[in-house]
Amino acid sequence: MLLASCSNTVEQELVIAQAGKNTLTFKELKTFIPNDLTAEDSTELAVNMIQTWVNRELMYSKARFNLDGVEADIENRVESYRKELYIFAFEKGQVAQKLDTNFTENEILSFYDENQEIFQLNDYILKVRYVKLKLNSPNVEEVEKWVQSEETEDIEQLTEYCHKYAVKFFNDTNWVYFNELLRELPIEVYNKETFLRSDNLVTFTDPEFLYILSIRDLQSKNTLSPIDLERGKIKSLILNKRKLELLSSIRRKLYQEAQSKGNVIIYDKPQLPQ
Repeated sequence: MLLASCSNTVEQELVIAQAGKNTLTFKELKTFIPNDLTAEDSTELAVNMIQTWVNRELMYSKARFNLDGVEADIENRVESYRKELYIFAFEKGQVAQKLDTNFTENEILSFYDENQEIFQLNDYILKVRYVKLKLNSPNVEEVEKWVQSEETEDIEQLTEYCHKYAVKFFNDTNWVYFNELLRELPIEVYNKETFLRSDNLVTFTDPEFLYILSIRDLQSKNTLSPIDLERGKIKSLILNKRKLELLSSIRRKLYQEAQSKGNVIIYDKPQLPQ
């Protein structure tokens, strides 16, 4: 009833609950109650929120009484966390304003060439034509032919068909990790090498779907990953490096400015406070 009827002026004064010397006001409670709830739901939520607030206040009071000896440590940790939150918010704003997010092709290539040790493959990667169809899909024999074909017209036919009928479709323009592909197939592969040496066309079925797969290209694990597969990772790594350099520069400038103004002094020997 209070939630539905109180005016803005009155709600400033209303106290809903009290625990010790602390009070919960109607205005504070109202901020936790969504406006689109029914009266019944609002009441139920309000009752729960009030009980939660009371329990928390009582537990806090009891904890402070029983843990009086560690209060200073807790306050120090709270203050440290508060500072970290401010610093995080400041750094986030600086990064949003000043971080260069543009890349040149030369930057990407240079990073790739200079850091090849981090781009070694841990899994096979494939270029595949893969089609997942419902069992009653039309012209399956044609699809199998198109999947194996190198003719431009057949590839165009396959693409058009898949846009109409395919549940899932991989074209062979991009690399895909073998483990990612296996998650698509209704089979258990116990020997990857044997499977990868299988025929050009492989088909599987389950109670609902037909799976058609043709492996077009293959690169072994423990070799250098192609740059096209790593382009997104490279951009992320370059951005992170720029971010660290930007934040380091900001800290260095702040320190130099404070030192020049005499706001920072590091003593050779401990001094009494001035």
